[in-house]
Amino acid sequence: MDAALKILSPGLMSSIQDKGRFGFGRFGVPRSGAADPVFLRLGNALVGNDPYEAAIEFRFLGPTVKAEAGSVCIGLAADAAAELTRAQTQEKEHVSPWQTVTLNEGDTLKVMPLSKGASGYLTIEGGLQLMPVLNSTSTYARAGIGGTNGSLLQANDILKLKTKATPREFEKIMNKAPQVSTDLLHVILGPQDDYFSDESVTGFVSNSFKVSSDVDRMGIRLEGTPVNSLPEKGNDLISDGLVAGAIQIPGNGLPIILGADCHLVGGYPKIATVISADLFRLGQLGPGADIKFKSVTLEQAQAKYNDLEKYIETCTHSIQNYYGEGAINLVALHGSNLISGVVDAHSPGHFPGRLEDT
Repeated sequence: MDAALKILSPGLMSSIQDKGRFGFGRFGVPRSGAADPVFLRLGNALVGNDPYEAAIEFRFLGPTVKAEAGSVCIGLAADAAAELTRAQTQEKEHVSPWQTVTLNEGDTLKVMPLSKGASGYLTIEGGLQLMPVLNSTSTYARAGIGGTNGSLLQANDILKLKTKATPREFEKIMNKAPQVSTDLLHVILGPQDDYFSDESVTGFVSNSFKVSSDVDRMGIRLEGTPVNSLPEKGNDLISDGLVAGAIQIPGNGLPIILGADCHLVGGYPKIATVISADLFRLGQLGPGADIKFKSVTLEQAQAKYNDLEKYIETCTHSIQNYYGEGAINLVALHGSNLISGVVDAHSPGHFPGRLEDT
């Protein structure tokens, strides 16, 4: 049997996600894909995959998996630790966030709850054997497409790998793991900001909102001061196109931020749209989080996108061999200057704090 990974416990809302399916919106098919594409890219960098290779996405609580056949190298792209249990000895090992871990046949990995954020990823070296649907293996559970059988991952699911893990002397770790803030989202106003008074728009970008309990991959409902539309405009319009990041204002005035699994048309006015560089932050928003919006220009949005790409590159370049907790990184040690100066043992004056000074 080829290398395979078995789902012992799926965790919460775990699914297979890649970059998503593009070009099918005109047929009513949502893009789907990773809720946090930055974490997906960095997780794949840990295991040497292409940036958008399909991975296991989970929400808040990670899965427990077992190497059902062969060896499996997993990248833990999440603000969560994990516990590895070796099949032969039943010894348990701690696995740090943003580290790779290689499971031999029979070994199990239990991912702990996220310490912060809302989404995490298990990337698999070499990738998973999956059948693409409309050019993507991303799961869109509402339509029953993608993933293994069109649904969220379930206990006892078997995920076949494209290849066994490559033997390695050391695991890898990302020394500069991504630090994600979600309290500020940059937006470009429109396309229907004219449905709102200047006062309402000002309130939208100056007031704080709180993420409600109604949050999933489709959208994020907010709580706070209502954003009221102009009486002559109302909150209904002829349905038009929607994209992830669009912010709708329904009749109650409480914003809805659309997510990766959002529908493609809608009839609520859209006061603003989250810029591309901040879309990944939506994947880390959980109930109770406080957020504010800040309006930017198109040129500023493009600059922030370039900054994000540089940040991803910085994180990727920080991946190094992992020698274990408490171990000395000899490569880093040999590359350091451990001598602060040159002294002459025969000259007491070269030693600060010498007896003659007392």
